[in-house]
Formats: sequence, structure tokens, C-alpha cells
Amino acid sequence: MKIEYVKAHVLRHLPQKFRWNEEIAPRHLQHVLLRIGTDEGHEGLCLTYLLPPGEIEGAIEGYREYLVGQDPHDIEAITSKLTSGYRIPSAAASTVDICLWDLLGKHHNEPVYRLLGAARKRIKAYASTFMYDTVQEYVDLAHECYEQGFRAFKLHAFGVPDKDIEVCKAVHKEFAGKMDLMLDPVNAYDRLGAMKVGKVLEDLDFYWYEAPIADADLIGLQDLARTFRIPITAAESVTEGLREYPKYLVNNAVDSVRTVGDWIGGISAMKKIAALCDCFNAKFEPHSYGTTLIQAAHLHVMLAIHNCDFFEIPVPQGVLDLGMQDVIRCGKDGYVDAPTKPGLGYDVDWDKIKALTVKEL
Repeated sequence: MKIEYVKAHVLRHLPQKFRWNEEIAPRHLQHVLLRIGTDEGHEGLCLTYLLPPGEIEGAIEGYREYLVGQDPHDIEAITSKLTSGYRIPSAAASTVDICLWDLLGKHHNEPVYRLLGAARKRIKAYASTFMYDTVQEYVDLAHECYEQGFRAFKLHAFGVPDKDIEVCKAVHKEFAGKMDLMLDPVNAYDRLGAMKVGKVLEDLDFYWYEAPIADADLIGLQDLARTFRIPITAAESVTEGLREYPKYLVNNAVDSVRTVGDWIGGISAMKKIAALCDCFNAKFEPHSYGTTLIQAAHLHVMLAIHNCDFFEIPVPQGVLDLGMQDVIRCGKDGYVDAPTKPGLGYDVDWDKIKALTVKEL
């Protein structure tokens, strides 16, 4: 099996604007669909908003030159080359890696998690919000998610300590004992603000406290991890590659590691980080906030490891399902089941993709 072509679709941006705290300006998300096909008729796909149209336009000819003629089974060699040994990750290289795993699954007629080595067939899901304007909107959304089956709920609130405390208390009042609760201020606090919020979250028995301060503030994270019983999870914004992760574990700065698979090196990189965490008896809790295919890429890794508790689903459900025939949903028991189709396991709707496409590369 040899790679025969590399193609991309630049899609029209979504009408919905996204924001995850008050420091982040509301923005539209524009997506790119990457397609890598083989001489045997299989095609690997990945649809992401982390790959800017300008980046893929500049990179695609070089990727064609490198990838065409290669065997997708050589995925470790390919991804290592594209990331300089996982030291210089990028959305483009990560998207290629995910496409290749999708290809391999389709070639072998198996879901990707089985190729990785299946550990389980389902995982508990949590609802992951974007930022709303009012506390009541968070409470209302939590009710909606609970009715849909979610038994865990993560707040992307305002990124302002006092305002975040207010919304956490309001949601806790309604759902204490009914849903596991998490807070992700997306690195917005300083150390004093993080301590103030952490004390409240510990009193409220939140499940975890995510990205409270800048990921680069290793000493600050150490202080938080020492101070609170509530697990601290961080490192999602690491951009320097896999070799940046050990310091968080060696220095006891986190209880679990976050990462963005569609940036750090795809499925291949996530498996490595999961193994690193396992060596330290630590959790690996990657984000899976993204399109259906990005969610799926993370889901397959989670189903192939034991040290991950939750799968993240953007809510309202469906908000990032553009161009899809199949979608991922939380079941009534709060879990997501493994896909059964080969590859990533979720088919695109080509009529929808055609309607959304503004440029083909």
C-alpha cells in the first residue's frame, strides 16, 4: 500500500463564535479537511480548526512531495520526520498523523483503538462548555446536559476568580452529588487568584482543577498541587514537543497531564505521553474539544489506555459536528461507546463537505 495523493478542503467558517474566557476574544473557527489516499482506494481523513488555511496552503506541496509513495504503515517514521523527532509539533503534522491512523484502520478493517491495543470499549464523558455571559446560562446548560445523560460537567467560565467562584457555586448547588464538576479557566489566573478559587473548589469537592495558571509557571503549579487535595491538571498549552512533559511529572507539578493531540503530534504522540504518565502513576487526560474526527482521534487513544478517566464532548452537543454523517454522543448512562466502523469510525457527509468548501487544494 502506497500513498497516492494528499488533498485538502478549506471550509467556510461556522456562524457560531467561540470564546473560553474573558481574556480570549470571540472568534469564528475555520476548518480544514485533510485527505490522504492510497493506491488501494483507502482514504484517511482529519477535519480540524487548529490547522489554519494559510498553513496548509503553504505546506501541502511539501507534504505531497514527502508523503506520496510512502507506505502508511511507516507512520512512526513519517510523524517523527514531520515533527523533528516530536520536538517541533504542528497542527499540520498532527493532522497528517491522524489521517494515517484512519488509513491504517480502514486498510485493516479495524477501529484505530484496536490497532493501538484495546484497553476497554467505553469511557465516561463530560460536557465541556464555552464561555457564556451569565451564571444562569451555565446552570441552564448543565440541566440540559444532565437530561442528555452527562454525569460530568466542565466549566469554561469567565477567567476572573470572583466571577468563576460564583458560577461554580451556582452549578454545584444544583448538581452536587449528581455530576462530577470541573473548572478550566484556561490559564487565566495569577497565583493568588488560583489559590482563592482552588480553596472554594476543594470545599465544593470538584473533580479536578484545570489550567488555573500559565503552564509555564512550574513553581506555581507545584504550589497548587501541594496545597490542594483536588487534582491539578495542566500542560495543554505546551508547544515545544514531547520533551517538555517530563518536568511536570518529575517536579510533582500536576496530578494529570493535559495535551492537545491535534497539535502535539496526533495519535502517535498521545500514546507516548500516556505511557510517560503511566510510568509516574499519573493520569493522562487529553482534551478532545474539536470536530467529530478530532474527538474520535482522542477517543481511540483513551480506549487504548487505562490511565484516563474522561472523554470531553463540546456542548451544546453538535456545535462542532460540521460535515458529518456520523457523530459522537453521550449515552443516557453517561458513557461513550467505542466506534465499530474501521479507522476513526465516523463517516463524513460529502454533500455537506462540498457545500461548505470554499477552496480545494
